[in-house]
Amino acid sequence: MFVAPRSEPSSLPTAGAGAVEAATSEELREAFTTLGLEVRTVDGRLVVDGTRLTLPVVERAHPHPGVVAEIVRTTDGPGLLVADRLSESARQVLRDAGWSWLDRRGHARIWVPGLRLDAPIGLGGDRARGAGTSPWTPVGLEVALHVLIHPADAVAARAIAKDTGRSAGGTQEIVNRFVAEGLIGKASRLPVLPDLFWEAASHWPDDGWVALPEPIDAVAASLGAGALTRVDERAATLGGARINAAADLPARCYVNKASLRRLRHMVDPDRSARTWVRLSPVQWLPELDGFEPDADHPWRVAHPILCALRLGADRARGREIVEDWGVVPA
Repeated sequence: MFVAPRSEPSSLPTAGAGAVEAATSEELREAFTTLGLEVRTVDGRLVVDGTRLTLPVVERAHPHPGVVAEIVRTTDGPGLLVADRLSESARQVLRDAGWSWLDRRGHARIWVPGLRLDAPIGLGGDRARGAGTSPWTPVGLEVALHVLIHPADAVAARAIAKDTGRSAGGTQEIVNRFVAEGLIGKASRLPVLPDLFWEAASHWPDDGWVALPEPIDAVAASLGAGALTRVDERAATLGGARINAAADLPARCYVNKASLRRLRHMVDPDRSARTWVRLSPVQWLPELDGFEPDADHPWRVAHPILCALRLGADRARGREIVEDWGVVPA
């Protein structure tokens, strides 16, 4: 397996390229073997089911999507990224570029002529930490949201549970999973940024929107003041984002189950959508200070971080808006 020269931007940040190549090859050998593939070494390179791997190899700890995009841009040809943790957003950057990866938590993708592999794997040792237990439940999303709103504070489960209304025990379990995932520092108890944001955005639910032909004012009037929470581009601009023609786009609002049921009668597939509603993916909905519901806008405005997470779930334009916004804690 070829390792990119150390003089290149994609070179491995280690003492010796040969040692890294051997270690990486052993990890890949283990991964392929667990999938039942035939693995041999010929002239110092891995041959998997008859296909010789000649990919440039890049190793990072937990690169966020922006770093991954830079690696892809500065490396000659599709390569193999080996990391302790790769978020779904980072993986998508690699997929789009035709790259391969080894996520040491337990997932491998090899995408070369003659070998197409994208599957979970079983790896032994501490590097496979957390592979089978995802923290991205509704409680996990709320914990991430709370931590991102308070990025300078040491993460304390009891304080988070008090604000979100969740149990302290369940919140502590999620915090422990984030620590195991490398998203919260084990010693510092501080979030690893911007990694936590992009990982949370990659798991933020953004499907299941219901189209309504009425403007947001009429929707709010049918439900009562405060039943809608705006999470759209207009809400993001109120929090400081720069989005052209944000006010001209259909409103997007989170609602609870009861409100969603009450709005079903408005659905009309023959009319264009003027407001989109969705069941909120989280129970705790922090708001933007200074924009409480009133007679002029009888709806709530979501906190900028919450708006950014929803926008960040869009791998195309949304990510660009968030990066330009500068709202992600660094």
